[in-house]
Amino acid sequence: MDKIDISEVCQHYRARVIRVTPLDDCYLVETNRGPKELHVWPRVDVMRWSFAWRERLAGQGFRELERFIRTREAKPYLVVGKRGVTMTDHLRHIEACSPGEDFARQSGRVVGMMHLSQQESPILAGDDYLKQEQMNAEAKWAQAKAVVESYRARYGKEKGEKRWVAELMTPLLQRMERSALMLSHESITPDAINVAHRDLLRDNWGMVNGKLYLRGFFRPQLSIQQRDVASFLRDLYLTHKDIRQVHAFLDGYEEVKPLQYSDYTLMLAFMARPREVWKSVESYVKRVSRNKEVSAASIEQALQSQQAVDQLLHHIADRAERSRSVGVDEPL
Repeated sequence: MDKIDISEVCQHYRARVIRVTPLDDCYLVETNRGPKELHVWPRVDVMRWSFAWRERLAGQGFRELERFIRTREAKPYLVVGKRGVTMTDHLRHIEACSPGEDFARQSGRVVGMMHLSQQESPILAGDDYLKQEQMNAEAKWAQAKAVVESYRARYGKEKGEKRWVAELMTPLLQRMERSALMLSHESITPDAINVAHRDLLRDNWGMVNGKLYLRGFFRPQLSIQQRDVASFLRDLYLTHKDIRQVHAFLDGYEEVKPLQYSDYTLMLAFMARPREVWKSVESYVKRVSRNKEVSAASIEQALQSQQAVDQLLHHIADRAERSRSVGVDEPL
């Protein structure tokens, strides 16, 4: 938790502070006007960007989210040194969302509205974050190739489990290469790239007074909107194995913000990364290189998750093909 003078900060707000409790990601402030949360932002530009999209989203009619409380001077946030500070209401009673197509469609609409609100801000450039993703994908692919070459040279001809892992590496490298190439697909144009949170998750949703509530994003890691959608759909499908919820989310999203072929291409690029499988393989390789006891059980478990992701990829690719732009001939 960032150390700031809480008492000095709270003096800027129209509330009498009773008690302050440090939490993992904020300060819980009990006041005569109810419980509040005080958040410290490492980046002031991200705080300003977050304020802007929240206000635009509320202006679109969706007010079930955490908005910044204004100070005595009517400022929506404070800048203390090189950090930003915001105060929001603390909700004590947030219920879990009931999974299903209705929730998926509603959340899709809200995310579409949120993305429209975010892309209107000139504070952060989406193209910069796409370049970061492209460079990161290429770097991970290069690192993986080096790991594979080293492992194969030493264990590629052995029998049993070690050889099985060596054979598994070829399709993993192919997936990583494909993901990197899709991130630079010719259909992607700068006007289709806007900044969003890197990973939208189920934890960002709740029910408050019977209404869908959007929460969090106070210390966001940023990327582009297509990764936001890809992360949520991947998590949604791996949790429920229900493709109808995936399509319901996308239907709701497209009611507000239609998706182009390039959007689907980027979503598939992020989904195509064999994240869990490669992580488990990399861990296996490290233990082998240190002559430690190893087991491929975690790899086998990750492969089962990857099979579910592959099913999701197939459905998203089919949907993408149905929305293809005229003149794009390369299949996904």
